[in-house]
Amino acid sequence: MERKDMLVGEVMKRKVVTVKRYTTLRELIEIFGKFTFHTLPVIEKDNRLVGIVALEDILKIFEPYPSHILEMLERVPFLDEYGERSLLEVDIPSEMGMLCVVEDLMNTNVVTISEEMTTFEARSLMKLHKLRRLPVTDKEGHLVGIISLFDIILAVFKKKGIL
Repeated sequence: MERKDMLVGEVMKRKVVTVKRYTTLRELIEIFGKFTFHTLPVIEKDNRLVGIVALEDILKIFEPYPSHILEMLERVPFLDEYGERSLLEVDIPSEMGMLCVVEDLMNTNVVTISEEMTTFEARSLMKLHKLRRLPVTDKEGHLVGIISLFDIILAVFKKKGIL
């Protein structure tokens, strides 16, 4: 019987662009500028995954209130002045580029997947969590790759003979 779904390990990218906890905001922005993806795994020296940082996380440091307070204030119709502030309106000291590090921005609640799972399961996780990339980890939590929605689409197209 032919297997219809591919394994994550067959489709994922093994070379992954990563950052460390102490990567500065300046370095992070430079890395984002070099690539079309703007979500990066954060790893320790032993390649253990400790978080994920996205371009959107950078914007959060310029918000006047924590996100849960902003969400509450946005629901009150007569409080328009608490809406999103423009990044252009915020006074940002140049030292922020060196003083702010990935650890200040990263999300430690990371959705991961293993190489042995299927691309169907990967896509289901992506849809459930509204993600386009998933870090692939081994049983000990070490980063072994990354799978994106594009990787899955590309693999399906190849399998169907479109590419």
